[in-house]
Formats: sequence, C-alpha cells, structure tokens
Amino acid sequence: IPKIVIEGKNPSYDDVIDAFQKAGITVCYSSGTTGKFTFIPRDRKTYLMGQYAIGRCAIEMLYDWYDPDSNGYLLFPNPKKTNIYVGKVTAILFDLVKDARAAIDRKITTDILRISMGITHGFKEKMMSRLARSVTKKMNEKMVQEIKEWVEEMDKGKERIIFAGAPFILNMVMEELAKEGKSYEFGERGAVLTGGGWKVYEDKRMPVEEFRKKVNEIFGIPPEQCLDLYAMVEGNGFMVHCPEGHYLHIPTTYYHPMVLDEDNEPVGYGEEGRFAFLDSLAMSYPGFIITGDKVKLHERCPACGRETPVLEPEIERILGEEIRGCAEEMRRIMMGR
Repeated sequence: IPKIVIEGKNPSYDDVIDAFQKAGITVCYSSGTTGKFTFIPRDRKTYLMGQYAIGRCAIEMLYDWYDPDSNGYLLFPNPKKTNIYVGKVTAILFDLVKDARAAIDRKITTDILRISMGITHGFKEKMMSRLARSVTKKMNEKMVQEIKEWVEEMDKGKERIIFAGAPFILNMVMEELAKEGKSYEFGERGAVLTGGGWKVYEDKRMPVEEFRKKVNEIFGIPPEQCLDLYAMVEGNGFMVHCPEGHYLHIPTTYYHPMVLDEDNEPVGYGEEGRFAFLDSLAMSYPGFIITGDKVKLHERCPACGRETPVLEPEIERILGEEIRGCAEEMRRIMMGR
C-alpha cells in the first residue's frame, strides 16, 4: 500500500488527487448534473491495462483505417492538464498516431467542473460562473477555427486523420463548415471515434445515425469508420461499435456483462434492464459495478461474425437516474451551463 501524504489543513479535491498521483495512484473522476463526483483510484498496473484496453478495442474495430502514420484530434481535454476520466483515459491516442492535438488545451479542475455544472458556493463562485459564460463563446469560436484549419491542412497533405472524443464538438465544427458550404473527401483516410454521450444542446440529443450521415456529408468519411464507444469512469471495459452493424462489442476476455431487472436479478439475452459488470482489470478497487444505464444485451452480434456478446447501439439512462457522461461534462464546461 503506497504512503500518501496530503498536505494542508483544508485540501481541495485536486490537492488530494495530486497527493495520490505523487504516490503512484492515478485518481480519475467524473460528475453528473448534480455536481456530485465519482472518484476512482487506479494503481499503475490498472491504469496502464485500461490504456491498452481502449487502444486495442478501438484498433480492432477500425482495422481497415488504422495506420500509425496518421494524425489525431482529441475532442476532449488535454490529458496532461486534467484528471477528468475522459481526459486521462484518452491519453493513449498520443501513442497510437504520429501527431495528435487536443481541442481543450487548458487546465480543468474539480472546482471548474462543478461551477460549470451550475453548482456554486458563495458570491465569488457565482461571479466566476457568470464570467465563464461570458468568455466561453470566444473560446469555442477559437477552438472550432483551429480544428477547421487543421482539417484544411490535413486535406491538402492527403493525410490520414481521426477525430476522437465528444460528438457535440465535432458537430459544432460540421455546422460551421456547412454554413460555409465546405466539404471534404477523406474517404478511407478518415475515421471518427466518439464517446461520452449524444446531447449536442441543452434540449437536443442527436441520433447516432444522423451523426454518421452528417460526418459522411461533410468529411466524406464512410459510416463503417464512424464508430461510438461506451465506457465509464468506474470500469476499464471499452465497448466499441463494430463497423458492420454498429453494435457495441463487449471485451469478454476480462469484462463480464450482466443485465438486471428492477429487483437486481439477472435477465436473459434480448431483454432490457440495468447494465452491470464484473471488471477483472480493476486491481486497486472492487470492479463489481451496477450502472444507471438501460441496455439490451445480445449473445451474439446480429451484424458481424465476432463471437462476443453485444449491446444495442444506443444506451439510455434509466428514468430517475442522474444524467452522467463525459461529453455532457465537456458540453457544460464549454457552454457555461
């Protein structure tokens, strides 16, 4: 057990996380709409196995596209500047391609995330929240412009590209390109791997099929190379769409899936229920998790020949459960609400 020294009389969440980090423990976190955090400590072995898992699962499904001589744009925070789970876990992108950039290249702390979720304590934080809303528009415009310039550069150089991260950020870029009447033909040279949720505005959720169609129209990237990933801060399993039917494949070599009814009893294949799993990669915390997500599990994929159980392509939250999701966290940070 590592020795963890937390300094100060009234340390913040980030102070505690930094203390764990110095002791060799990576603490990642996520938050729902209430601002309540989930903190998960990962020792080095668990963290690195999780990194390998997401990279391997993604490459397995993007086998026709993947080439290490590619360029990536991470539509999440810079992994070096945050402990938000979605930032940390996607650090592997920088090892999988020759060059990668991050859309959100600034430090994001637990306080910034909480205030962005609308949870403020006192007058000072209320003023910070108002200030954040006033500056986010310019920051977002700058971010979108930088991504557009990158796309133009990649297109001229006939480079291979991948967008990885929050779908709402890529949607912002596509809307601007559509207004300008611009489109590209990356074709087999392009790929998209989204994750974290499909809410693109406060009151609008984009259907996955509609998103794939839009990606094809703007970037010329075929639907077979526009995939989504389902995961959560509590686990180390990464379920990625297959290109043939966009079902979410479960890596059962280390991840045991279950679907539970309202009494937390297992139900059969083809029935809807609450997703739960046993995660054998979790070495530093109990990997026995019951989620708040409603899923339908199939014993085999109806669309491809891979011999693993699959989830239906789209995941929903169970009624009454707090809205959670890494992309939703980013959306609130960037939209100021």
